[in-house]
Amino acid sequence: MTLNIRGLGEKHKVDWVPRLRNLYKLCMIDIQESKLGELSPPLNITECWGDNNSGFEQVFTTGRSGGLVSIWDKGAFTLIDTFKSRYFILTLGNLVSINGLTGIINIYGPQSSHEKWKLWDKLLSFKSSISATWILMGDFNVVRRPEERINSVFCPVSASVFNQFIYRGEFTDLKMGGQRFTFFKTQGAKLSKLDIILVCNRFSTTFPLASCEALDRDLSDHSPIVLRTHGEDFGPPPFKLYNSWMLKEGFEEVIKKACSEFVGFGTPDAYLLNKLKHLKKAISCWRINAVNNENKVIDSLKKRMNEIEKEAESRALTSA
Repeated sequence: MTLNIRGLGEKHKVDWVPRLRNLYKLCMIDIQESKLGELSPPLNITECWGDNNSGFEQVFTTGRSGGLVSIWDKGAFTLIDTFKSRYFILTLGNLVSINGLTGIINIYGPQSSHEKWKLWDKLLSFKSSISATWILMGDFNVVRRPEERINSVFCPVSASVFNQFIYRGEFTDLKMGGQRFTFFKTQGAKLSKLDIILVCNRFSTTFPLASCEALDRDLSDHSPIVLRTHGEDFGPPPFKLYNSWMLKEGFEEVIKKACSEFVGFGTPDAYLLNKLKHLKKAISCWRINAVNNENKVIDSLKKRMNEIEKEAESRALTSA
């Protein structure tokens, strides 16, 4: 997944990353605009990923913007080498299900056209000199066609150079489902498709059914983009109990009712085991109902937000 998070200094955004990872069963997340500098508090990678079986590379921000973080599951990706600059992190290693080396490049495109062109040449140099399966993802800060922008200026020169970069590198711009635009700026209702995933021919041959999807913007003004190769089923997730549930309406009553209704038998350890199973089942049923009610409220708000964004695609918005 690629995600322009617009700052990792906020707790709710740090918590968002492992939620996305668990929901979409991700083995790597490339983050742009972390806005973490050398003087910032160090990134708690275990908290950000969700466990301690992770590796990461980081580029500190320059000024008030930028910053890159690449995080991966050590069980799925083994790092061999890395190359970094202000605008990219290249992680080179062995990825499960891909033979040979895999090069994954986390990109945050510069604003300057001249700097963009230098970056494209640098990335092509890597591809031509290293035999690997290539995946490029991130916020490229450029669009390919006029219809990929609304309410902002389309630069035909930058688009032409970027398209030439894709052609010369023999990359495929994967067809994207979900959102039509990946970036929404509320001021001026500007929409753009800045975040994409490019793959090489070797990747397309290995995964002919690969696709990507732009998810709903949640805690950022950019959509997370998830790359899918094929469906996988890792079984049911482990049961977890969160302290916040204890503050929710109805939780205490569910526990009391489950304990009063339980009828146990057997040795003390078997009795305790069966009682915990009974409690787990009761909590799971309560949580399903609670989540459904919460999701109805969230879906209603997101639906309204998406309706407003779709309106912005066809007409200028007013403050009324």
